[in-house]
Amino acid sequence: MLFTVLISGIFLSGCTASDEDLSKYEQILSDANVLISSREYTSAMEKLSEGVDLIPSKVEALEKMVNIFLIKNRIDDALAIIDESGVKLNGEDKGYLYILVGNSAYEMRDFENALYAYKLGEDVSNDKRILLGKAKVYLQKGQVEDAKKLLKSNFEGNEYIEGQLLLSYIDGLNDTNESMKYIEDVEPGDEWRNTYAKWKSILESLTEDELFNRAKLGKLYIDVGYPYLAISVLEPRKDEMGEYADGQYLLGKAYNEVGEYQKSVDLLEESSSITDYNTHIYWILARDYYLLNNVEDSFSYYDSAIASLGNKSIPELYTEYLELLLETNQTEKALEIMRIADRSSDEYWVNLKYLKIYSLRGDKEQFSYNLDSIEYESLSEQEKREYLYWQGQSLIDSSEFDELRRILDIFSELDKYDPRYNLLVAKMNFKEGNLEEARVYSKKTIEYDLNRLVTEDAQKLLAQID
Repeated sequence: MLFTVLISGIFLSGCTASDEDLSKYEQILSDANVLISSREYTSAMEKLSEGVDLIPSKVEALEKMVNIFLIKNRIDDALAIIDESGVKLNGEDKGYLYILVGNSAYEMRDFENALYAYKLGEDVSNDKRILLGKAKVYLQKGQVEDAKKLLKSNFEGNEYIEGQLLLSYIDGLNDTNESMKYIEDVEPGDEWRNTYAKWKSILESLTEDELFNRAKLGKLYIDVGYPYLAISVLEPRKDEMGEYADGQYLLGKAYNEVGEYQKSVDLLEESSSITDYNTHIYWILARDYYLLNNVEDSFSYYDSAIASLGNKSIPELYTEYLELLLETNQTEKALEIMRIADRSSDEYWVNLKYLKIYSLRGDKEQFSYNLDSIEYESLSEQEKREYLYWQGQSLIDSSEFDELRRILDIFSELDKYDPRYNLLVAKMNFKEGNLEEARVYSKKTIEYDLNRLVTEDAQKLLAQID
């Protein structure tokens, strides 16, 4: 034991960073921040690797590397780099990195990886945020009692505020008086004030009507992102929910959100005569069947959901269905659906969807007609970017490079990091024979395209260049 202590002392004494190394480390972090702010993530990672190698016992450089992986939704890579590069970190720093990964995976609803990250953090750290994270995952997995045990830990600050609210949610399933006790003396602060107020209002509005109470609680649980709690409160009275449209619909929705698609189908197909909820019931059934790999029934229910809208318009419903149709190359059906949307909405989002369809079909006349029909200044910022992308594509096809440069200037001022902007620049340079610039902007497109909107197109362009 004495030998081990002596050797450890010698080793650690050699790990103290010099002032020169600390200065270099700070400069590396500063340089990396500039690259990150410019979304030059690959270059930032190279720079940060230098920092980790220089002073492996400091967490800041590795934290930034982990965050870059999380921005790109690369959970496995974030975990791997903590395991590989975090060996010289102290336990609390390493635990903090695992918390970052766990929280990010949780937000992505990747609950298995979230729990795995929290458990890794628990092995090296006593940070109470790990216990709160685990409790929230258990609630998402339906392990309510396991969650409750963890939530009774001695939390402080925001963790205490959130923990008390979750305990109150859990007791709301059985005893509203006990539920209220958890939150009545808590000062929630600005971050949690509205959430606390809404939950208190729900508890105070409950009546003697048990089905009404369960439906009201179930809706709140779904709204705040805990569908298993909704199932826990609604499922015991499932047989009676046929008399209560709200509860039946909410239970079916909760089943869908936790991945119990067949249960959702079995319940909601009995509920499709409920007039006020038809659109949303059909919509959930369409999603259920799609996720059960039954595309035919899925599309049939999407059709029913849209037909039940009447003169109303829900852009999210149309857009969701449209994307699935285009994935299966059903452009004729996609046009049919957008014509229905066109009759019920005079907004430009419909024309923008037409642009995507007609571009895929190679119908230049209809593409130009819809492009000319859009009033640019009336668009939202997000819609403006989409419009400029389609306009730029049209100009590339017709080799109108002077006008294209004008459009690209506008696009750049709006958002020069939009991957679609960078793809347009890459394509323009490729057509003009500037292969090196085309290569640079193709790589930028891939770098900036966190949601993989045009990554495939950029990769195809790179293949042509190389």
